[in-house]
Amino acid sequence: MAEAKKVVIITEAVIEEKVIQLLNTHEVKGYTVYRSLTGKGERGLRSGLGGLLNFSENVCIEIIVSDELKALAIMEAVYHKFLADKFAGIAYLEDIRVIRPEKF
Repeated sequence: MAEAKKVVIITEAVIEEKVIQLLNTHEVKGYTVYRSLTGKGERGLRSGLGGLLNFSENVCIEIIVSDELKALAIMEAVYHKFLADKFAGIAYLEDIRVIRPEKF
């Protein structure tokens, strides 16, 4: 087992592809996307039912990296490009342990 960092980004589905493009610029090796999330926050209730353009839907994107500095850089980039004043969302960091550290 090896220590790693998990970055979790919960945001609007309408920007999912843009967030993934940003992750690719940070050379992440992979990510997982959970769609059709339901929840309530500062900007109101998200139904998870979606719509034609996904305006009422949230996604959760998880990224695992081996380095805390890389994790923090990803979070700051997502915040400044999307979450600071344009889109609803949050990003947080978790300490985790992985069984195949070479994957990250």
